[in-house]
Amino acid sequence: MAAEAIRAAPLLLVGLIAVVALWWDGAFDLRYWAPLTLLCLTLLLVLALAGTLSLPRHGALAVAVAAIWVFAAYTMLSAAWSESAGAAWEGAARAILYASLFTLAVATPAGPRGRLWVGAGLVLGVVATGLIGEVRLLAGDTGAFLAGRLNDPIGYRNGTAALFSFAAWPLVGFAARRGCASGLRAAAFAAAVLLVGLAFLTQSRGMLLGLACGGIVSLAIGPDRLRRSWLAAALAAAIALGSSALLAPYHGSGSGAGAASAGDIRHAGVALALLCAGSFLAALFAFVFDNGLRSPELARGVRKAAAGGLIVLVSALAVGALVKAGNPVGYAEGKWDEFTQVESSAAGSTRYGTVGGPRYDIWRVALDQFEEAPLAGAGEGSFRFAYYRERRTDRNLADAHSLPLRLLAETGLIGAGLFGLWLLAVAIAIAGRARLAAPGGRAATAGLAAAGTVVIAQSGVDWLWLIPALFGLAVLALGLAARGEDDDEGPLPESLPSRLLLGLALAAAILSVGTLFLSGVYVRRARQQAPSSPQASLASARTAASLDPVSVTPLYLQAAALESEGNRDAARGKLLDALDLEQDNFVTLGLLGDLEVRAGNAVVARRYYRRALALNPLDTGLQKLSRGEDS
Repeated sequence: MAAEAIRAAPLLLVGLIAVVALWWDGAFDLRYWAPLTLLCLTLLLVLALAGTLSLPRHGALAVAVAAIWVFAAYTMLSAAWSESAGAAWEGAARAILYASLFTLAVATPAGPRGRLWVGAGLVLGVVATGLIGEVRLLAGDTGAFLAGRLNDPIGYRNGTAALFSFAAWPLVGFAARRGCASGLRAAAFAAAVLLVGLAFLTQSRGMLLGLACGGIVSLAIGPDRLRRSWLAAALAAAIALGSSALLAPYHGSGSGAGAASAGDIRHAGVALALLCAGSFLAALFAFVFDNGLRSPELARGVRKAAAGGLIVLVSALAVGALVKAGNPVGYAEGKWDEFTQVESSAAGSTRYGTVGGPRYDIWRVALDQFEEAPLAGAGEGSFRFAYYRERRTDRNLADAHSLPLRLLAETGLIGAGLFGLWLLAVAIAIAGRARLAAPGGRAATAGLAAAGTVVIAQSGVDWLWLIPALFGLAVLALGLAARGEDDDEGPLPESLPSRLLLGLALAAAILSVGTLFLSGVYVRRARQQAPSSPQASLASARTAASLDPVSVTPLYLQAAALESEGNRDAARGKLLDALDLEQDNFVTLGLLGDLEVRAGNAVVARRYYRRALALNPLDTGLQKLSRGEDS
């Protein structure tokens, strides 16, 4: 056991860091996820040089490893034609993180028990995060909410929903395992109620898609389907029972129009605590009965009754849905009309029954961008330029809010195909492992596969790809689920030259990500130094530019420092250099206009503002500035 723990240590360390990083906005900022990337790459390099990296030799899992690394390389290559080479470099580094996490999950010689520990650790880490969230509810912490919806710990409501949904199906799967201690089963079910209740507080519609897809995976490959189905129904019933109280913060904020009060938040916290306690007691009673069934005849009778009851329940729900919807065709047409509205739909008692919002407009731009460059894509990081040129709302966004559309728009059929190949190969590997595994191993595989699926599926309608700690959990879970118990065939590559070649590739990735990270360090330093010492800020910005010569940010900082020193001509030169890097960047043009205004060149300034307005026609500030008015 000690040897297994040592072999699993790298994975345990990475998983722990990912869980902790959730509290820093899901490690959204480069300064938080780049060190994790460097750690993963270093671990892979050490394992490769030591000859203990257990890469899959053949089959779907080998294809998956190759596909995700080629995808990362292609993302980096797209910097050659992207409208922002700097954004492409950062996007490629993020893809390298996910490739590294997946490779560690499948290639670390942790053994089946070690991987099970890591998977359990990820789920328990999310449960611990949920318990902290419940304490904040009971304390009436208004800082955890935004517009009446739970926002923390991710700092993005849809991301927070995906985080808590991540662990729901593994917990339901454990609760369904007959023979486990009744108290532990009941605790797992109560924890699932807690997490789904917290996800419900976010009012995220995307979580419904994630939970549904995760449930399909859980039922498709896991054992105890009948128990899982009834537990899922019981979980949904518990949330429905407490929904009125759980919606108190949302209703108290004016359906998202204002801020939630501490009293309403505490009310929701108490209601959720009571739901969890009631669920624990009810589940404990049911599981004691379930574990105590000794008569085969009685067990068969209970199973038949449960199956019949489930059929009746599903039929009743289907009939109820049809009655509520009325004419299905008319209902679908109405929802489509609501979805295609440019402006958000009016707030109601809950967001779950609406489909309005800006996504239609965002996705329209992404599809248009894909049509312009269907094979290679516009280049990683290019969507935001097309969006600001073509948007029909005043929403300031930089991502397509859909991973498939993002991939198609920015990396084309090649990038989307590589990512799709990775997903397909992972699915085949997981299905093969589940088919051959014993019931206990099959349950663990199904739980981790469902957990990863929840986040991947919700990424279809949200920008979870840009939240490395959260999306990284999904990648880790899928990797752990995909590696079979008999797949540890020994280290690969076996020869020293092959290990050195792999080491050089990993070292190149480390250099790329490390350089990007160091540039970010000097960018932050330049910003901190700017108010007190323009000269020091200029030096830091120049160092950042030397490390990342394709990013416009260090050039902006240099321009600001040079103007503070009175060297306006040099400042103008730096902004023109930035414009050369990103010719369709309206921000750079706006900064040039601002510079000319301060220099007293109003006519020149308006020219820059008009060029910026052409790239961002709906910006009211640029509209006024282009006319010579104050913004």
